[in-house]
Amino acid sequence: SPIGVGFGVTATAASLAGSAFGFPSFARGEETKIIVGTYTQKLGHVDGKGRGLYSFDLDPYSGALNFESTFSDAGENPTYLCRNGDMLYVVNELYEDDGDVTVYRIATDKDSGKLTLEKGNSCSALGGGTCHVSTTPNRTFVAVANYDGGERSEKRSGSSLAVYHLHPDGRIGDLAAALTHKGKGTNGNPARQGEPHAHMAYVEACGPDHKDGYAVLTPDLGLDQVKQYFLSPNGVLLPHPGRESVSHAAGSGPRHMVIHPSGKFAYVADELTSTVCLHSYDSAVGTLGPIAQRISTIPAGFVDGEVTDKDTSIAAIRAHPSGKFVYVSNRVVGGEGIITVFRVEDESGEASSPSHGGRLQASSYHKTGGATPRDFTLLKDNGSLMIVANQDSDNLVTFKVNGETGALLPTGKVAHCPSPVAIVSVPQ
Repeated sequence: SPIGVGFGVTATAASLAGSAFGFPSFARGEETKIIVGTYTQKLGHVDGKGRGLYSFDLDPYSGALNFESTFSDAGENPTYLCRNGDMLYVVNELYEDDGDVTVYRIATDKDSGKLTLEKGNSCSALGGGTCHVSTTPNRTFVAVANYDGGERSEKRSGSSLAVYHLHPDGRIGDLAAALTHKGKGTNGNPARQGEPHAHMAYVEACGPDHKDGYAVLTPDLGLDQVKQYFLSPNGVLLPHPGRESVSHAAGSGPRHMVIHPSGKFAYVADELTSTVCLHSYDSAVGTLGPIAQRISTIPAGFVDGEVTDKDTSIAAIRAHPSGKFVYVSNRVVGGEGIITVFRVEDESGEASSPSHGGRLQASSYHKTGGATPRDFTLLKDNGSLMIVANQDSDNLVTFKVNGETGALLPTGKVAHCPSPVAIVSVPQ
């Protein structure tokens, strides 16, 4: 539900009233399978109860999620997923050893109609705390980020970022490149920023086609930077000359990012200060410009004084397919999570002043129906349904999305899933 008076901007009753007020129809048969990654181990930040990967059948009309299967052979902590066509890439977030990345082929059983996963090969992520995986759009490379990689003073070092070639059939091939982030963070948050902590490997094609190579953008929570790399078509990974990184405020902790559907600007979510930063984006070379806007994801008056990760922290950020809205999940310490809805003031990117294109304005705030919302997904192609994974309340909650305001309306449908942290949808 929208957060009430006293917590800043809220959605109006009319905006949440149903299809007559902007909720687009969602035809049956569109993206009716969901795969969820979970924590399976008890770690310092989570009491993992999962048993691997889970699949659900989604009724996109009502938002109901019906459990189908558990894939318990997915190893420990399969906590981030990337689907490219009929292939699913999964990372295992390990801390005593290096993590892994594994590929699965997605199919549907002809008799039962249930989703199946055929396990392919695995490769080392070459670092610990593996937390993100993505592929190039044409499925020629897979990239992983390691939170516990980077140069370490008191424990083993590992790669912050690793990139592997992919075979035409989707299997993982030879190592293309691995890089280690070095140096200390800004130490604005000593408990979290004593070392590098790569948190994402965002891959985007450069130029009009894949022949121009790829941008690999890596928010590093420990360094308060977004590292910017260029991946050549033959697999050479190098920092962008003169554009090696973009700095964020000390103690902000860049975690995740998303490029706007227009391809003209990007949004970076700062975990530790619950803020989002707007950057211009040069799609020809794949680099961010300096910060053009910094905005809080927390309603005014939610906490007294400066917001820190002792109060709230950001998990995920996604743009609506229409380009009109940006969504952020906020983990609230000791309380129910929040999804913040931002309106994009000029979603086309054609504002008279480039500094105004893509600016965000808080539109509404919505409780997630559970504790510690990690990942969420907007079902395409019209983004009319959202599914939120609440890690610490062991549930998946579905919302309708108002296409006119971006506001969320709970469907009333909640599915049990132990320690859910990552979601992908699968078209049928």
